[in-house]
Amino acid sequence: MHQAGTPLNEESVATSAKAVIEPHKFIRRIVSLILVASAVIITLYVWGVVERHPRTDDATARANVVGLAPRVSGQILRLNVQDNQAVKEGDVLFEIDPEDYRLILEKAKAELAALDQQIAQAHDTLRRLEPLLPKGFTTAEIVDKARTAETTLQAQRQGAVAAINLEELHLSYCKVIAPFSGRVINLNISGGAHVTAGIPVFSLLDTSKWYVVANFREAEIRYMAPGSEAIVYLSSAPNQRFRGKVQGIGWAVKPEGEIDLPPSGVPYVKRELNWVRVAQRFPVRIEVENPDEDLFRMGASAVAIIKGPPPPK
Repeated sequence: MHQAGTPLNEESVATSAKAVIEPHKFIRRIVSLILVASAVIITLYVWGVVERHPRTDDATARANVVGLAPRVSGQILRLNVQDNQAVKEGDVLFEIDPEDYRLILEKAKAELAALDQQIAQAHDTLRRLEPLLPKGFTTAEIVDKARTAETTLQAQRQGAVAAINLEELHLSYCKVIAPFSGRVINLNISGGAHVTAGIPVFSLLDTSKWYVVANFREAEIRYMAPGSEAIVYLSSAPNQRFRGKVQGIGWAVKPEGEIDLPPSGVPYVKRELNWVRVAQRFPVRIEVENPDEDLFRMGASAVAIIKGPPPPK
């Protein structure tokens, strides 16, 4: 009896085991489908966020740079700064030997003094002649010549005064003043060097205003506009976040492979491979609202993220 019932028992056990396993398989499939669907949803969400908030690490910190060129030529008498030194607006950066310009100014003043003497003499002559004309002791022609001489000398005096003012300016230009606060860069001369008017001696970096030039793909610039809020990170300080706003979006870049002759000043931004299509990048200028002068350096690598278009006005 026991042996005859064994196959039935084994079949019952197998059926029971199958009934237990199949629901588990169904549950695993459901879980797998949920995980796949969740991954797809998360991927689409992240893709949407990235699309609406473009990000690029093709960015650099910038500041305006002015080449400091003297307005007069001469030998540097005193050099008051060093390379990379911080200076304040109005500081005397260097002084050109003023002796030549002082002598020219003294000569111009002496010429004015001599001219004033001539004017005084002409005026005295005219004052003596005018009372004599009604009495017939002189002629109208002589009086007119005296009056013309005085008028001519007065006109010459205006030119002499202008010459003095110009030479005073030249003398004042011997002291080269910092036009704004910043840092001295590219200083490669010493005192005693001869400088030429109009040719930069070194440069001054304007540290009062920093911006980031970030190159975004052409498909991304539709998600930004002047006034869009941005976030900026520096590679040298990745944990520090800086606020910014889009100042403008580049309207022109030089096409790939085009020879820029004569130089047009149009920026060149290297293309990048975007899937199978080569995407052009356009420079976007982001004004940094809270820069740290100790961290920001000209040309430093940065990361820029656009938070979205500006709010409607």
